[in-house]
Amino acid sequence: MALTGLQIFKLLPQTNCKECGYPTCLAFAMKLAAKQAELAACPYVSEEAAAQLESAAAPPVRLVTLSSNGFDVAAGNETVLFRHEKTFYHAPGLFVRVRDTEPLEEISALAAEVAAYKVDYVGLDLAFDGMAVACASGDAERFRQCVETVRSANHGNLILMSDAADALEAGLAAAEGVTPLLYAANTENWQEMAAVAKRNKVPLAVTGSSIDELAQLTKQIVAAGVEDLVLAPTAYDFCGSLTMLTQLRRLALKLGKRELGYPILTLPGDGVANPADEAALAAQQIAKYAGFV
Repeated sequence: MALTGLQIFKLLPQTNCKECGYPTCLAFAMKLAAKQAELAACPYVSEEAAAQLESAAAPPVRLVTLSSNGFDVAAGNETVLFRHEKTFYHAPGLFVRVRDTEPLEEISALAAEVAAYKVDYVGLDLAFDGMAVACASGDAERFRQCVETVRSANHGNLILMSDAADALEAGLAAAEGVTPLLYAANTENWQEMAAVAKRNKVPLAVTGSSIDELAQLTKQIVAAGVEDLVLAPTAYDFCGSLTMLTQLRRLALKLGKRELGYPILTLPGDGVANPADEAALAAQQIAKYAGFV
């Protein structure tokens, strides 16, 4: 059972040192109880207290953050089943995908267009969060050039997409100073992918066709030393995506399945035959329950 803020407060050092970023230990305890802070922020908590607070300190959906040139996009740390039940702190990151088989000049033009895109919504400026670059060619050098081209025109966040570790290494080399999301580890390549993610200290997406497959993979990858994971189920269509994402959400929040407590990445363009339906599917996935789209 989750601990209350007061129960957590009694286990903290109660020094009010402010080193955690909060004015008092009680304020920090309340944030822990609300799953809006991590226990690691407290430098003085005892090992015994930390063991007792482990379940209270860890959010049911882990916070994963991508960063680039001072711009961050984060997903996770959600504590309610339905997003309308609570303030939506982390809006899903929206990305535009390009493939390295496209002409570089067209990729550059699109990346610049995405960077400049902005819509006013009730006084808020809505924009894309970055670009997803896919290695469709199978050529690591071509992929590196594509990432370089995107970075020269767009300084937003990145998702690097390939099932080959050498291609992702090449893409990372072209995106120095960026914390991208790597896509994706699967049952065949997870060891190589985990090694790349661990070595470069970046998040890793895990793809699978079933909940059991995703759960098994996340356990193996966490054991290999990578904790910042994103789930990328291969159920792409309207019905399949809604069913899978809802099941993942319920298992993480209602049943506390830590192996499934990660943000979710969706690819709405892969779930429709008609491009006009892509926006509708993306809207469904934003509502239920994508973190990166």
